[in-house]
Amino acid sequence: MNKKIFSITIAMLMIASLLLTACGGKPSGPVTVTIWHNWGPDDAKYTAFKSILDDFRAANPDINLVDEVYVDSDIPLKVETAVTANQEPELVFTGGIGNAFTWVDSGVAVAVNDYLTEWGLADKFLDSAISQYSTADGTIIAFPIEGFSWPIWYNTKVLESVGLGIPKTTDELIAAAQALRAAGKDGPVVASGADGMGGKLFELILQSAMTDAEAKASLGGGDWTIPNAIKGVETFVALRDAGVFVDGVEGIDYGGAEARFGTGEVAMCHYGAWAFADDAMKPVAADVQLGGFPIPAGSPHQLPVYFKAFSAKGIFITPNGQAKIDAVEKFIKFIFQPEMIARLVESAGMNPSIKDVPVDESKLNPLFAQTLTMEAEVVFISDTYMPGAVTTDFGRITQEAFAPGTTAEKILADLAAAYAAIK
Repeated sequence: MNKKIFSITIAMLMIASLLLTACGGKPSGPVTVTIWHNWGPDDAKYTAFKSILDDFRAANPDINLVDEVYVDSDIPLKVETAVTANQEPELVFTGGIGNAFTWVDSGVAVAVNDYLTEWGLADKFLDSAISQYSTADGTIIAFPIEGFSWPIWYNTKVLESVGLGIPKTTDELIAAAQALRAAGKDGPVVASGADGMGGKLFELILQSAMTDAEAKASLGGGDWTIPNAIKGVETFVALRDAGVFVDGVEGIDYGGAEARFGTGEVAMCHYGAWAFADDAMKPVAADVQLGGFPIPAGSPHQLPVYFKAFSAKGIFITPNGQAKIDAVEKFIKFIFQPEMIARLVESAGMNPSIKDVPVDESKLNPLFAQTLTMEAEVVFISDTYMPGAVTTDFGRITQEAFAPGTTAEKILADLAAAYAAIK
């Protein structure tokens, strides 16, 4: 009798255990957390990021951390498509721009306001970083991780070859173009007029004539009747027509522009912190002084201007990530330890989104170190406020703007029409 009761008890326990597992009890084996990102082997942050992932795996054997590398521009659509099939990764590293600001409302990502507080991270982040991942109603869409500076690179050797220093105003820049061309050299500024990177230089030149509020009203809201917005476009055209850009700029892409500057034949380019460690830039790095873009007469800015922002990359939690929130919490807390972020700062010149990062200054890229003391003024890049629906047309218009003969009136009319079409 006792043996029978014992056998029945064991059977009931086994059934209960199976039911518990089927009903969502604690799973056996590691929890898998997948990350999609673009920090591959050709990125300056790859080695440091890989070391962080490896250390996390060693410290958390109960979590199977999988990272997959994709082209940055492909990630948003890839994630949006995967969510519809419930096959998205748990975490997405991507820029806080465009459609990303609709992801919480559309169910692609979840708000992180509560997690920021519950995980004890609220006081660790810079306010400026959090604000760039916050919607108008206060929803925080992601944890900002990658900040960047996007200055103008000046090759002082090229400028000094014709007796020039670094120009501070657009009049001085035009004079530099004339002196360089008279000496048989090309225009001082190489830009990727054939792609979106050149579009960012176009935008920076426009903002050299505008306040941040005016830039937000034009680039964000589509008001191209603002006098300083008109002045910004006219300034760009005047610089182009004065020979400030290298010949054929409208046909040069990102790689071509970087290669031209890296040969030491061109005086200026516009590249960000991601390029500080690029091999293409190493031959001229010792001759480079970083700064802002020269400002036109009557500018609301007191110093040359440059971009500095945190929109390069945030960590988004998807619905699948929320379903594994305990494991996600461990990873988020781990990567945002100051000593982990310090690895990315020291190896790749990444502007940290958190406070009190203990960097070894001797390990800093000299170009990154320059950005900490530049005599230049920050303007806010439009990534966080330009409507996503207008970005394709904006890119097309700015590429056309680099082509000789495109008038300021046509550029302004095309911009106005592009924004009107999305209203």
